[in-house]
Amino acid sequence: MMNYPNLKKTVALSLAAAFAITANAQDTPAPSSAKTFGGKSQFRTWTLSINGGASLPAVITGGTNDFNRNVEFGEFTPGLYYGLGLRKQFGSVFGLQANAYRGNVISYNKNSGTSLTGGSGPFSSANTQVQYDVNLSGVFNVASIDFLNRANAINFYGSVGYGLIAYNPVVYRSYDVAAGSVDNKGRYGDPGDNNDYIKEMYIPVGVGVKFKLSDRVALDLGYDAKFIDGDNFDGVRANGTSKDRFAVMRAGLEFSLGAKSKPDLNWVNPIAMMYDELKDPTLRQEVEALKGRVTNVEQAVEDLKKDTDGDGVADHLDKCPNSPAGA
Repeated sequence: MMNYPNLKKTVALSLAAAFAITANAQDTPAPSSAKTFGGKSQFRTWTLSINGGASLPAVITGGTNDFNRNVEFGEFTPGLYYGLGLRKQFGSVFGLQANAYRGNVISYNKNSGTSLTGGSGPFSSANTQVQYDVNLSGVFNVASIDFLNRANAINFYGSVGYGLIAYNPVVYRSYDVAAGSVDNKGRYGDPGDNNDYIKEMYIPVGVGVKFKLSDRVALDLGYDAKFIDGDNFDGVRANGTSKDRFAVMRAGLEFSLGAKSKPDLNWVNPIAMMYDELKDPTLRQEVEALKGRVTNVEQAVEDLKKDTDGDGVADHLDKCPNSPAGA
């Protein structure tokens, strides 16, 4: 069973530490030479992430899998899930991220008498071994908690994508693994294929929050729901045409790649950039110098228009400077 009191304490301590670090980070933002409309080349746009966490055979949006039809949330046994991510940021709001994961998902229900597709059973639990889980997702930075501060140190984000997962569900006759199990590894696919893993497409949807720990490193806390295009992820098909799903609660670190002199595009505040440009002393000096040059030109034009004797001919063209007025 999952020990939720300890989990809550761990998460609370992690959040408290992250808020303390980010509070210090936003007080002294690093100076930047990036300019508005200067293009992506003036920023760091690649990030590498490493994360791990607990997998659960259910998602917060509801629905049921074959083994968790009557199970309370606290009765889930978490599995281990871990992986890497590489993201290319195309703007301060949107980026594309490629992810690769491995791990396992444990499904258990002491009250369920589920059966395999072939009719054998009953089975009370399953341990689905995930050989690989790869996806390409769009990541959207949706908001910052630092609404009134020029330095952005906390980012909320959402993601959605498309992926491929390869897995082998091992089902057990009871929660006690010694009571017997069925492992079809090496027997998947069409006759003669003898595949070790089932392969299915799936849709990942995620949310999360990032805390900027330094100019290079961020703490990433996230939740991913994975909707599989199949009903055999847990090894049984007790709900007819239903589709299986599972979730991952993860924590990890994200590293900004690229030249140290460039800021990370993930943490750029465009409004602050525009403000800095308007308040740039060099720019203000150039504006004042331009105003002086315009004043000089205006004065020169007035001098060229000067007609001392009022005969309608400017002084610099007047061959008879003492003509009567109006002549």
